[in-house]
Amino acid sequence: MVAQSCIYSSPLQKAIDRYPLTVTPETPLVDVLKQMSMLQRSCEIPVNTLTNGKIHESPLSKQAKATSVLIVEQKYVEEDQKYNAQSSFLLGIFTVSDLVKLIATGKVGNLSNLSENVKIKEVMSSNFVTLKESDDQDLFTALFLFRQHKISHLPVLDSMGQIVGVVTPERIRQVLQPSNILSSRRVNEVKNDSFTVTTPETTSLLEVSKLMSDQQVNSVIVTQNKKNQTQRTEIDKPVGIITTDDIAQGYYINMSLATTPVKKVMKTPLNCLKQTDSLWDAHKKMLHEQVEILIVCGKQGEFLGTVNQTSLLQVLDPTVMFGLVRKLRKDVNQLQAEKFELLRTINAQLEKEVQARTAEIQAQLERDHLLAKIALRIHQSLDIDEIINAVVTEVKQFLKTDRVVLFQVETAKVAKIVAESVEKNCNSWMGETISSECLMSNLNMNQNTIQAVSDITQTDSSTEKITELKEKQVKAWLIVPISQDGQLWGLMCTQEGSGIREWQQSEIDLLKQLATQLAIGIQQAQLYQQVQTLNTDLEKQVQDRTAELQQKVRELQQLNILKDDFLSTVSHELRTPLSNMKMAIHMLKVFPVSERGKEYLNILDTECKREIKLITDLLDLQRLEGGTELIPIDTIDLASWLPTMIDPFKSRVREREQTLKVKCSKKLPKIISNNHSLSRILAELLNNACKYTQNGGEIKFSVESNQKKSSKKNLKEVPSTIKFMISNPSEIPESELPKIFNKFYRVPNADPWKQGGTGLGLALVKKLVEQLNGNILVTSSNGWTTFTVELPT
Repeated sequence: MVAQSCIYSSPLQKAIDRYPLTVTPETPLVDVLKQMSMLQRSCEIPVNTLTNGKIHESPLSKQAKATSVLIVEQKYVEEDQKYNAQSSFLLGIFTVSDLVKLIATGKVGNLSNLSENVKIKEVMSSNFVTLKESDDQDLFTALFLFRQHKISHLPVLDSMGQIVGVVTPERIRQVLQPSNILSSRRVNEVKNDSFTVTTPETTSLLEVSKLMSDQQVNSVIVTQNKKNQTQRTEIDKPVGIITTDDIAQGYYINMSLATTPVKKVMKTPLNCLKQTDSLWDAHKKMLHEQVEILIVCGKQGEFLGTVNQTSLLQVLDPTVMFGLVRKLRKDVNQLQAEKFELLRTINAQLEKEVQARTAEIQAQLERDHLLAKIALRIHQSLDIDEIINAVVTEVKQFLKTDRVVLFQVETAKVAKIVAESVEKNCNSWMGETISSECLMSNLNMNQNTIQAVSDITQTDSSTEKITELKEKQVKAWLIVPISQDGQLWGLMCTQEGSGIREWQQSEIDLLKQLATQLAIGIQQAQLYQQVQTLNTDLEKQVQDRTAELQQKVRELQQLNILKDDFLSTVSHELRTPLSNMKMAIHMLKVFPVSERGKEYLNILDTECKREIKLITDLLDLQRLEGGTELIPIDTIDLASWLPTMIDPFKSRVREREQTLKVKCSKKLPKIISNNHSLSRILAELLNNACKYTQNGGEIKFSVESNQKKSSKKNLKEVPSTIKFMISNPSEIPESELPKIFNKFYRVPNADPWKQGGTGLGLALVKKLVEQLNGNILVTSSNGWTTFTVELPT
């Protein structure tokens, strides 16, 4: 019988297969093998119990295959006369390894010919090892029994001797995953090399089963002898693996074990490991590949041994773990001692480094403070003398030196001392003009090169030069060049007159930074002086230019007056003959003339009107550009005014079969503007829209008013601006849009109907809109052009 499932907390409880395959002693061996065969081929079938050859289904199995069968003695409970599975007592066990031994010794033939007279009790193992289920039993007890008795199936019994289940190394490995221990151990430590059996791939399955039986192993490695090309030696390279389960599977399907070579049923490809791999990697690979044994190979692919579940679990042996713990404890103690000594040494070293670093940081802070102080004074002053005197004074105080001299190289041969700071016991060099060649020679100074000399007697200078320098109270020096735009401006010379001095790198870096700041300050001061000079010159030039411009303005004003007089005269002189021509044309139309004569009169009348409009537009545009004329202000009621302005165009669009769509707000406001100017603006835009729209086209005219709330308590809405939008289906190229408001400009190829024009209409419209304090915008895309006029109300 099978024990009832429950919740198990300990690893041993979780590792027990509580639904093993159980049979009675009288069950025929052929039925047992058939049932094991069926379980071998499926991992999701119910566990079955064989009783007198009949199959009884039990709860679902939690194992993938049946590798063992328990032979039990069944009892009945007298109280209720019912069969109780928990009253089964173990009599023996039969495993796949037992089947392979039977095959190897020839005690069983083919499965299909196996006699039902052979009972399972005749071939079962009666000398079996069991494990009592109790609180003091754990996984280590099971591992010890596996290793001691060299078994792979361990029945578990309760305190009454009844069957609880079966434990196998595979089940233990699945529930126990000590990653820390397995990760620290390597494959090389547990691989089986002396106890591994190998065979060629031509060996028959029957011979392999005999090997397994004789050597008492559950697997055989199939190898192939190959030549090592690099070392020219022969190596055994693993090509496959065969286990007792494979022998059993071949037997279940009635395969001829005596004639079938292992290469036909061996498992490939192999799951190989390296010796340096961790046991945790091996464990994960077994789970992933669902295998119970892995091959260990060398660098050339040669066979080195195997790792199976038992060898993996060896590392969990209490004695092995105790040795590991003791070694780790010893290593930890040694590491702690070494760590303590190392920490003591590092601490002492760090203390010295901290002190040195603290002193270095303190010195750096002082240098930074000095640099910032001098930089501030340089940038705050635009006087060169003040800047250079401040620098030499601060440098002498900070470096505690005897003399700091600033030379300015005026020419290739002359250097002048422009600033100096000296101690009281030192002679002053101020006021001396020194030859640049002498300076460079005496101080051993090359242009744009930093020179640091701690003792002049240790230089390559001659005795005369050393004597000359000593007379000038110079025994050590540090010279830094000051350059502007790649040219040498001067030299900053720091001198020690009392004795030798070792110049520190930090002191050299400080003077280099100060030289850079000083060069910037000098350049700023020079630029300031140049700017001051330029300002004086510019003021004079501005005054002269202003006088010239005033004279030009007066001349232009005079010319403007003359222009206005000329236009007025020309306007009068042009209008008089045109008026007479118009009157004559009108009189000629009264008298009867021929058809050709009427045609000529119409041409004369049209051209006369065109000439009058051109002159009128020119004069109006000139007057608007002058900006001197005041326009009258009218109150325009758009609701009644717009129809009178739009109606004349309706007849014109009908002549050309065009459509004029008018869209206005329901409540149009009254606006304050000039009636004549607004009419002329809209008429010109509508006239252009009609002119440049093909016959049958559509013209859109819309009016919108933007409202804003008043600040009064009634929050009455009052109009802010009014927009007039006129659109027609004619597109203007984007490159031409900025030019359309220029005088006399017409868009090329925009008038296919040759209706003519002067190019003054849009220029006049723009001026009129500006006179009304409005804006005009034009957009053209997707075959449409829209003019928007926005005016204040």
